Amino acid sequence: MIDATPNAKELWAGIAGHFDSITQVICEFIDNSVSNLEAIKAATKSIRVNVEPLNENTIRIQIEDTGSGIVDLAPVMRLGDQTIKQTPLNEHGFGLKHALASADPSNTTWAVFTRTKEDFKAGTYRELRAPYSFQMNPLIRKVAESPWPGVFNGSGTLVQFECSVTLFNTIQRGIKGVAKLPRCLDYLTEELGYIYSGVIEKGQATITVFSESLGINKNVESVKPAWVDFYPPGSGTTKVDLGGGSLQIEYEFGEMRESNYVKHYKRNQSTSGVEIRINGRLIMSNLFKDIWQLEHHPSYNHFLARINLVAKEATVLPKTRTSKNGIRSGDPKLEKLFEWIRSTHPTPHKDLAGAQSERELVAELLKLKNTHIRAATKHIEQEFKVFTSLNSPVSVDLYVFDGTDIVMYEAKKDTADIQDIYQLLMYWDGAVEDGKHPSEGILIASQFSPGVDPILAWLNEKTDRSGNRYKFSKKTWADEGIKYPR
Repeated sequence: MIDATPNAKELWAGIAGHFDSITQVICEFIDNSVSNLEAIKAATKSIRVNVEPLNENTIRIQIEDTGSGIVDLAPVMRLGDQTIKQTPLNEHGFGLKHALASADPSNTTWAVFTRTKEDFKAGTYRELRAPYSFQMNPLIRKVAESPWPGVFNGSGTLVQFECSVTLFNTIQRGIKGVAKLPRCLDYLTEELGYIYSGVIEKGQATITVFSESLGINKNVESVKPAWVDFYPPGSGTTKVDLGGGSLQIEYEFGEMRESNYVKHYKRNQSTSGVEIRINGRLIMSNLFKDIWQLEHHPSYNHFLARINLVAKEATVLPKTRTSKNGIRSGDPKLEKLFEWIRSTHPTPHKDLAGAQSERELVAELLKLKNTHIRAATKHIEQEFKVFTSLNSPVSVDLYVFDGTDIVMYEAKKDTADIQDIYQLLMYWDGAVEDGKHPSEGILIASQFSPGVDPILAWLNEKTDRSGNRYKFSKKTWADEGIKYPR
């Protein structure tokens, strides 16, 4: 008989170092929270990253969520255990242990606190502390005697560790100069907004970055490119089988303008190319040569493609690295994805898209409406959110309230089709769900496919959930005073 049980101390040291920065470590814990919040369809989807300097050499970081808590801590702490994975973000069963070991290589400061709804009702929570070993016993704490270390009032999980200032300052990697802690938290906020852009945009989680001692409380906003225009096939969705079953691909191929962000979408060689996301979470970025076998030259700096793979089952997706900072090289599903990108967009464009973009046309229409509508109570907004009452926000291209009536626009730069009418219908129903009463929905484009008129007429015979009849119409850009096409 051979005893192959590893030494826990040496194992801990061995699994550390899988992450390139403290941001990637933090993201591992956020991934677990997002996965849980999505799986349980939580009503409150909050994640809080608390950063506190303890002294000039040490930072304490806490990541807390409003999830369901952990029923059984054993599989969470067992390397490679996948028995409780809830979404593709729990793909490996290594992430939490790898992240804790990378953040706390001394194996002395980390702790996990968790409570289910039953724990919360009983006034208890469970606590597991360093050091890592193969036989660990969680402590059961009574809130009356030892208060919950977080801020959320309900079930959830809090992961805590202390790291060196040197490790924390990896947040600044790729940014010129040396920043102090408050500025580093700005960088962290932007980085989380970039990595979880799709997650935030679809209302799957609300993330805040907090520091009581520094007086900082930042809401993480979705970091998105500012498009000038799109290259064929533009933006859209399609179904693809990469070798494990059907999944949905959301895609955008376009020209971006330089952003105001510190690090991202700067229209340079390091922020252009192709980024790949899984369910809105960034996995890979700045891809170019691997796809098209072309050198990534500055003449392509304006080009960006965003590819989001949407699936509930990990088996249909390419396999990510355990640190989720890439997809495993040689994965056949990744090669299939690259083939799909090449077939969809055979050659990245060196020339600029050049033409006026859809967003710019809508912005021009917004300016006209602001000029012509004088009411003090007017509210005119591009990308106005509806379905906010369901925590599933959808952006309306243009929302116009003139003090009396609400008009919503679905905009297409060139030709509008039947599917665009149903986008407009979704806006209307979303506004009704939020307690608003639209007066008109307008499909605006340069021209319209033959099926648009009969579908508009058919929908205008129907009523919404409030019992009000739909009122949909179509207009060209010229009808609204916009000189397009030129």
